[in-house]
Amino acid sequence: MSSRGGGLPLLPEGLLRAQRGLKRVVVGVDFSLQSEFALARALRLPLAHGASFIVLHASPPLDGHTGPDGTLAGERCLRRSVASAVRRLRQRPDVDVREELRTGDAPHVAAALAKDEGVEVLVVGRPHPTYPAKPLPDTSVVMRLVREVDASVLVVVPHPGRVYHRPLVAVNFSRESRRALELTMRLCPASTPIEVLHVVDLREEDAAPPGQAAPLAQWLRSRQEREDAARAALGRFLAPYRETGRALELRVRMGDPLECIHAESIERESDLLTLGMSTANPPSPLTEGVLARSHCDVLISRHAAPPAALGDGEAPSRPIVHD
Repeated sequence: MSSRGGGLPLLPEGLLRAQRGLKRVVVGVDFSLQSEFALARALRLPLAHGASFIVLHASPPLDGHTGPDGTLAGERCLRRSVASAVRRLRQRPDVDVREELRTGDAPHVAAALAKDEGVEVLVVGRPHPTYPAKPLPDTSVVMRLVREVDASVLVVVPHPGRVYHRPLVAVNFSRESRRALELTMRLCPASTPIEVLHVVDLREEDAAPPGQAAPLAQWLRSRQEREDAARAALGRFLAPYRETGRALELRVRMGDPLECIHAESIERESDLLTLGMSTANPPSPLTEGVLARSHCDVLISRHAAPPAALGDGEAPSRPIVHD
C-alpha cells in the first residue's frame, strides 16, 4: 500500500498482513526493580530475524573514580543482565544480544546510541505512579528520554506477566497517530484486538460561562452530531486495516482528552497505552499527563516524518483531539 495521503497506511505492501518483528531494540537499565521489569518486557517483544538487542547502562562521568562501587560494579551488573537476556533468547541464535556500558548523562547517552544504531524502540522502566498523580518534572529521566531520544520510547510500569493483550491507541487522524497504531500492531500478536480511541475535545464548551451556554436541546443535538462525525472519521481512518482482517475496536469519548484517555485505560484494564508524537515537537501536556498518571505501560511512538510528507496534505502533529 502506498504511504501517500492522510487516509492510507504508511507501512509498505504486505506488512499489514503479516507480523513484522522489531529489528533494533535498546533496554536502558540502572539495576533497579523497575529496570528489571523493563528488561523482562523487552524480552517479550517480537524480534525480527537477525535483530539487535542492546542492554544499555550509562554511568555518571565520575562514577568509579573515587570508590569501588562505580563503573566496575556497574559492568558486573550489566553482564549479569545480558547473561539473563541471552538465556531467555537461547532459542533465537539469530538475535544479536550485546551490552553497552557508557559514561555520561543517561538521556544524552541513550539519544546518541539511538541515532548511531537506528534504534526503533527504547525500553525503560519507571516507578508505579502515586495517588494523587503528580506531574513529572522536566528533569525526570523518563521525560528527558521522551524529549531527547529520536526513537519510540516504551515506558514499563508493572511487572510484565504476559504479552500485551489489551492495547489502547489514542488517535487524532494524523500521520503520527497512524504510525502509533502500526507500531502497536507490530508489538501485539495478530490475534489481539486493538482498541482505538478518539477524543472529541469539549473543554472550551464546558468552560463557557452559563450565560453563553446553548439551550439544552441545541447542546445535545450539537454534541450528538460531533460524536457521529468523529465516529465516521474514525471508521474511515481504520478501514484499510480492517480490510486485512485485523480486529480493531472503535471508541469515541467526549470531554477532556487526558481525563478521557485515562478513564478509558482504567475501565478497559489496558496493559498498553500508545500515543503518537512528532520528532519536531516537544512532549505535549497530554503526553506528560499520560506518563504521570498511567498505571499501565505507555508507548510514545516517535518517528521522523520525511520532508515531503507534509507536502502530501498531512498536517503536523497536534494534540490527540478532534477539532
